[in-house]
Amino acid sequence: MKEKKLGFIFDFTGTLVGVEWNTKAALREIFAGLKALGIDPTPLKGCRYSLLLDKAKELAAERGVEERVVSDLVFSIFDKYDFDALSRWKLKGGAKELLDWLKTGGHFLALVTNVGQRAMDEALRKFGLKGYFEVVITRDSGFPMKPNPQSLKYIFEVSGLPTQRVIFIGDSLDDLRAARAAGLKVMIITGGEDDQETISRCRPDFIVKDFYQIREVIADLIKMSI
Repeated sequence: MKEKKLGFIFDFTGTLVGVEWNTKAALREIFAGLKALGIDPTPLKGCRYSLLLDKAKELAAERGVEERVVSDLVFSIFDKYDFDALSRWKLKGGAKELLDWLKTGGHFLALVTNVGQRAMDEALRKFGLKGYFEVVITRDSGFPMKPNPQSLKYIFEVSGLPTQRVIFIGDSLDDLRAARAAGLKVMIITGGEDDQETISRCRPDFIVKDFYQIREVIADLIKMSI
């Protein structure tokens, strides 16, 4: 009997590659830039990277600073540190083999990341992954960044698959929350942005330690035809 097609949406940083982003240095530059615009960045201390832009826009509105000015500042610094991380990114063991296996099996593959478009294009070329994903969404694609679920909902619609046959594979609370809000199953690979204890409390559908275990779990799902 022919196996039914499944959909897999992958995160990038912390999932397919390690977490190499120099968050502290980036935040220092962003805070300095906001101060130069007359915006006190103190309320942003401890803010997650994924929520920083929206919070900075709120502060800008209070000070009468145009959102575009703040967006340009934040995104230019994000781009700088994307390329800094790109110099150190390496595909995790078994990641390429898993993608090859899924692609050969005819499953739907997509990528949604908070990384910018230019760095993502370079990364996909670097790792030989151009053409693997039917949809690639970056922070420059016009969707709010995860944990907002809009990008995942869009990819799910493009896939044409029922929700129960689409799994989001990520590493962070932002990934988990986005997938849940989009109504998708979520698989978390440990060792990423958020620690396993924190992730476990949120009860993802699957927790795995590496891509070899991911393959075992997916093989079982295919057999069960979820």
